[in-house]
Amino acid sequence: MESPEVQHAHSRHGGGLPRWLELAIAMTALVTSISSIFIAVHHGRIMEKLVQANSLPYVQGGVSNVTPEGTRVLSLDLLNRGVGPAHERSLRVKVGDRYVATVGELLAASLPADQLAEVERARKEQVLTIAGNNVQHRFIPGGQPQLIFRIARTPENARYWDMLDAVWKKWDIEYCYCSVFEECWQVNGIWGEPEPVEQCVRDEPREFTPRS
Repeated sequence: MESPEVQHAHSRHGGGLPRWLELAIAMTALVTSISSIFIAVHHGRIMEKLVQANSLPYVQGGVSNVTPEGTRVLSLDLLNRGVGPAHERSLRVKVGDRYVATVGELLAASLPADQLAEVERARKEQVLTIAGNNVQHRFIPGGQPQLIFRIARTPENARYWDMLDAVWKKWDIEYCYCSVFEECWQVNGIWGEPEPVEQCVRDEPREFTPRS
């Protein structure tokens, strides 16, 4: 009696990949994935910096006695020359080395007693009027000015206005502002440059508001 024929499995020839090649492909895929993640993170950081750059404020403060159009106006203004909005959180005004908190104190520190009495009388009679922005914090859009106070010269108040025009160069300012990303800068003096700070700290007794 013949035994049944047993079929033996034959190994395939040429149907599989060498072990080293499989490892090489796997390593290539891993490196590609890691590189993609790195590129995505790097791109995200670049975009974040780009957004911050496009939101950077640059505030300049100044005192002047004439508008760009040539109108005689004594004014204290903040101007945001940056591209992003600025949140002004602190403003101090000085006459020489003396801090003043109101326009009344500003006038008292700037004028001799006889002239101060005349100016205050003119204010009381509304011959000399002062327009002011009394808010504690000011939000200044990019490329826009922000009024602090303004005194326009008129035929009726010319005498008193000229008294102030003779002393306004004694006035100086200090201020602090932040971007929408809570990056903050302190500026000391009209000609000062913004210096980065951790945060804006208000000095309430010395903070300036125009109201008298």
